[in-house]
Amino acid sequence: MVEMLAPLTFRQFAAQPRVRHGITRRLPGRWREGDVSLVTGGDPVAVLATRRVWGEAIGVEVMAAVAGRQVHGNAVAAVTAADRGRGATAIGEAIPATDALLTDEPGVPLLMCFADCTPLLFHDPVRGVIGIAHAGWRGTVGDIAGETVRLMGSRYGSAPSDILAGIGPAIGRCCYVVDAPVIGAWLSLGVADDDAIEEIAPADGRRQWRFDLARANRRLLERVGVSADRIEDAGICTSCWVAEYPSHRAEAGRAGRFAAIIGLVG
Repeated sequence: MVEMLAPLTFRQFAAQPRVRHGITRRLPGRWREGDVSLVTGGDPVAVLATRRVWGEAIGVEVMAAVAGRQVHGNAVAAVTAADRGRGATAIGEAIPATDALLTDEPGVPLLMCFADCTPLLFHDPVRGVIGIAHAGWRGTVGDIAGETVRLMGSRYGSAPSDILAGIGPAIGRCCYVVDAPVIGAWLSLGVADDDAIEEIAPADGRRQWRFDLARANRRLLERVGVSADRIEDAGICTSCWVAEYPSHRAEAGRAGRFAAIIGLVG
């Protein structure tokens, strides 16, 4: 039986002839409902089988994908054909301590896994560059969005105004409550947007806030020069949509992972 897979896509990316991209979702009936992580999946054979079917649906050679060993940091790596397959079948072979990847070479798909953190996709159609980033709260306050755009400029000559950006499913402000250290780190960036945070009633005597990761990353992208009309937000809260996407918080730390994948064709 052929599985009917429908990865989430961004309209602006889908209109680019050289780009293949998609964000996976749960697949009931497959191992751990389609968990695509080599860290959480438990059965690498089953995980790789699920990755392959998504790769076919998206139109990339997923066994040639490059993955980073995600550590909630803000390091960005540029990769080439020499890196093809790093992290595709074994997490120990992934690019070490890296939460964002860039390439301008066809046939080098980029893959990262998520379960509440924000997937960020990038494409510069002028310079022919693609990118992907993993932005949880630490990556967000570390400005991984800005770091990715800056490396696109210094490495490939990308102008921020040419870049398309996609913000994938992530935990929304409706479900994401954080404490003072998180908010302090966000405010230290000096981004002029009070709407990314909302203070709510204290819990156990401690102040707490709702934090809008998608909005925060949008503002960071705009601050570094990406045009507002070239940023596309999926507008999906993983915690609210836990039937479709794994959510670390909604599943009390027992979630699998979905993937964001992007590649260039010749």
